[in-house]
Amino acid sequence: MPTNDRPDPHLSQTVDALIKDRFSARFFLPTPVDRQIIEEVVDAARYAPSGVHMQPWKVHCLAGPAKDALAADMLQAHERKAEGTARYAYWPTPLPDEYAERRREFGKFFYGRQGIEYRNEDARAASDARNYKFFDAPIALIFTIHQDLRVGWWLDLGHFMQFISLGLRARGLESVSQLSIPKFDAIIRQHLPIPEDELVACGMSVGYPDLARVEQSYARPPRRALEEILQFHGL
Repeated sequence: MPTNDRPDPHLSQTVDALIKDRFSARFFLPTPVDRQIIEEVVDAARYAPSGVHMQPWKVHCLAGPAKDALAADMLQAHERKAEGTARYAYWPTPLPDEYAERRREFGKFFYGRQGIEYRNEDARAASDARNYKFFDAPIALIFTIHQDLRVGWWLDLGHFMQFISLGLRARGLESVSQLSIPKFDAIIRQHLPIPEDELVACGMSVGYPDLARVEQSYARPPRRALEEILQFHGL
């Protein structure tokens, strides 16, 4: 319930740190994640805002043999360059120039940190294969949404996912959201009871980060300046 209590003066610093220090973790320790932690985080994330209280999100949590079996099938499909079966298009065609340039710059940055030439498609594909192993994380989350819901409710799903990401960070875990996962929608349906009127929207790998390996390969990509994003009117 809403409260008039004064917030903890340190709360804003804590929340800001959770947000600003977040990173996409792609190396994880094999340390198991307790089911109760996932339940606590998703329970809190249920309070994410949504238009007319639609709460359009669903999430499947996989671990152990269930996760490994799905990962093996997706990895095999990736390696044989199987045609994707995603039920929505993530990239517009063509991508507007401004965003196409950002995509290229990130690709050079991301693969460059791994010692991979951006033009080396085979090396990039080998690196991308780790997506389909959920980066060896102990937990994989698969998010679904009803196929008939429009853009606004996808924003709501994003709120829900962000709350999960921050809730995990607050408990010492890290995650990486994976827009590569819906590519193999049909394979995922062979492993999970997803209704036909829902589609796979996104994946997320979750676990305790292997910080030693993260530090070897990770560098924080540059962010747009605040002045490029924020405009004041009447303030």
